[in-house]
Amino acid sequence: MKKVFFLLIVTICSFSFAQETSSIRGKILDGEQFNEPLIMASISINDTPITTRTNFRGNFEFTDITPGSHEIIIQFLGYESIQFTVDVKAGDEVEILETLYAKSLALPSLSKVSSISDVSMSKLELSANKTR
Repeated sequence: MKKVFFLLIVTICSFSFAQETSSIRGKILDGEQFNEPLIMASISINDTPITTRTNFRGNFEFTDITPGSHEIIIQFLGYESIQFTVDVKAGDEVEILETLYAKSLALPSLSKVSSISDVSMSKLELSANKTR
């Protein structure tokens, strides 16, 4: 009888400890490809070594996260990074759905490299007339 009582106590304690940790899961979409899942995007929790990547369906999951406020960073090569804060409560599962968009790259301004002189322009018109 003591063994059964002991096992019951251990089981109840393990359930109470299991509820102290939480999880963060979500899906990352590609805003450039009609919101298709973004494969292998990097998701990390700032100021921790905790990081993961999305699977082929764009899903990810962090388990055993301590309750509190966590800053999430989502990155993918050639895309704008997203950084936001998530409040995690004990025993909760936080769901995230985000879309990444490609970075806008500024092109350098074009400058005039050379110009056609009046002499070469007239030669061009003459050669065009000869071919007709």
